[in-house]
Amino acid sequence: MSGRAKRVLVYTAALLTAPLPVMPFGRGTREFALALVPCGLSLALASLYVLRGEWRLGSRGLLGTKLLAASLITLAFGASLLAGSVAYLLTGLFDA
Repeated sequence: MSGRAKRVLVYTAALLTAPLPVMPFGRGTREFALALVPCGLSLALASLYVLRGEWRLGSRGLLGTKLLAASLITLAFGASLLAGSVAYLLTGLFDA
């Protein structure tokens, strides 16, 4: 299996399994925000793995460029999910 195939497999698996911890909880609850942490973390880590692997390649075709762009967008989305859920949890700690 080539390096790109491994990266695509990891990226696809992360995209499919990341929302699973969030599904049983209602939106706006503390449990929902807590479940978003592993969701955002897994998306960010998988897209960072793909981004590093594709960036190291000297020349890439259209497929590599699209994979690079998609992983960059997913990295931003995963990081924002992670930061937003942590911020929500921290603001909830001070509301008493």
